[in-house]
Amino acid sequence: MKRRMDMKKILISAFILVFSLVFVSSAYGQGGFYLGLQGGLSAQKPSLTDIEFNTNTTFLYGARAGIKFMMLALEVNYFQAAHDIDLKEFPTFDWADREIDYNYLGLNLKYFFPLSFLNPYITAGYGYYTASIRNIDKDTDRGFNFGLGLELHLGKKFSLLAEGKYHHVKLDIEERDLKIGDFTFSGGFNIYF
Repeated sequence: MKRRMDMKKILISAFILVFSLVFVSSAYGQGGFYLGLQGGLSAQKPSLTDIEFNTNTTFLYGARAGIKFMMLALEVNYFQAAHDIDLKEFPTFDWADREIDYNYLGLNLKYFFPLSFLNPYITAGYGYYTASIRNIDKDTDRGFNFGLGLELHLGKKFSLLAEGKYHHVKLDIEERDLKIGDFTFSGGFNIYF
């Protein structure tokens, strides 16, 4: 009898947990199509064989559009950042003191952990990264990103969010494999329709 009561408690607890995770996110009606803007910091450290770079941090800005249903969202994301190339050594290397324009355009999948109006999430994405070093070369290739975020819903149609991501891509600049490891930290807002 006691075993049966324990099993019943476990099943009721599991039902409450699943119900909360699935349906709490709709408490304020958030879901559907959204548009948003973002701004923040991009901390980039490129790497080439035998050449050392310092990390360069700069401002990033971008936009997003997506669709959210229950605990999942699929969004198109774009951002741009303009980094300075900061070499540790080789001041005569022809990339020194130049700017690298860095862009991302791709898809991100988000999985939310809804807690009423506060929604932490994990995100992973894949898309096209472009790096252009002025008067040197330009390349576009596919890469991936992953990160964590937090969305705060303020009513039915508006939310604020903060997000941190790691981006990884390898580009061919002047026939050299330029690996870009980039951390982005951004904040922004979404408007739901």
